[in-house]
Amino acid sequence: MKSKMERFRAGLFGKITPFIIFLLIISVPVSAFAVNTDLVEDELYWINKGNIIQYNKDDYFEGFLKYITDEDEGCFYLFIRFTDHRIDVDCKENIALGFTVKNEENTYSFQVDKDGVINSPSKNSLDAFDVYYNFNEASCKKQGGGVYVALKLKNADDRRLNNSISCEYYCGLSWNYNLFDGINLDMYVPVTAKASTQKTEKKTTTEKETTKKKTTVKSKTEKAVKESSTKFSGTGKSYGTSRNETTKYSGSQDYTKEKEFESVNAEDAAESNIINESHEEYKAESTAAVKQGMSQQSKLLLIIFGVLFTVGVICVIIGSANGNKKKKENE
Repeated sequence: MKSKMERFRAGLFGKITPFIIFLLIISVPVSAFAVNTDLVEDELYWINKGNIIQYNKDDYFEGFLKYITDEDEGCFYLFIRFTDHRIDVDCKENIALGFTVKNEENTYSFQVDKDGVINSPSKNSLDAFDVYYNFNEASCKKQGGGVYVALKLKNADDRRLNNSISCEYYCGLSWNYNLFDGINLDMYVPVTAKASTQKTEKKTTTEKETTKKKTTVKSKTEKAVKESSTKFSGTGKSYGTSRNETTKYSGSQDYTKEKEFESVNAEDAAESNIINESHEEYKAESTAAVKQGMSQQSKLLLIIFGVLFTVGVICVIIGSANGNKKKKENE
C-alpha cells in the first residue's frame, strides 16, 4: 500500500512540475520592445492614424504617404500608395524603398524590396535594425501600388539619440523619387545633464575639501603663533624653554613670525639688562652701607679698646708699685 502511495505522489509531482515551470516562464517580465505588425498588414489599420504627405505636383508621380514615429518603442512605420507613370507595365524590376538614418554617432543606409534588405553599403545596418515589410500590393504591372515598412532600432546608443530618417523610392535603375527628408525619431536622453551634475557635485566637494584644508592649516598656524606668544612672553620668563628651542620655533615660522620673535627676545634682553642694573645698584648700595656701618663700629671698638688698654696699663703700674712697697716693708 505504501509503495502505491509513493508511486502516486511521484506521478502527481511529475505532472505538476512542468505546469509550474511553464507558469514561472510566462510570469517573468519581458523587456523587449514591441512592433505593431498590424501596420504592415493592411491599409485598414492606418485609418485616422499617422502624418500624411501628398504627391500631386508631378505628372509622372502621384499619391500619398503616411508615417508614424513611436519614440517609446523606437519604431518607425511607413505606408505609401502611389502611381509612377514612368514604369513600363512589362518591366520586371522590383519596386524598392531606400532609407538613410542618421544620428550624432552613426549613419545607416539600406534598401528594402519584396525580397528583404538589399544594397546595404553600411556593414552594421543589418545589426542595427529589425525591418518588417510588405510589398504584396505593389508591382510594375500596376505602375505602383501600396507598400508597408516598419523599422525598429536595436542599437542602445541609437535609442538615446535623435534619429533623422530620409526615404527615396526606386524602380530599377531608371526611376526614382525622393519621398521625404529629415523625419525625426527623437529618442534623445540628456545624459550630459547627469554628467554635468556629477561634475558640479564633484567640484563642490573639492571646494569644500579645499576650504576645510585651508581652515585646518589656518587653525594650526594660529595655534602655533598662540603657543609661541605664550612661551616667549614679554615678562622675560620662558618656563621650560631653552635657547635652542627658541631658535627652532623661530626657524619654523615665516619671516613675519621671525621678526616678532626677535622683537620679543630684544624686549626680554632689555628687561634683563634693567634687572641686572638694578641688582648692581642694590649691591653697591649694600656694600657702601656695610662699609659705613663697619667704620662706625671700628671707631667705637678702638675707643673702648684704648680706654681698656689705658686702664690696664694703670692697673699694672699700680700693682707693680704696691708690690715693691710691700717688699720693702718686709725687708
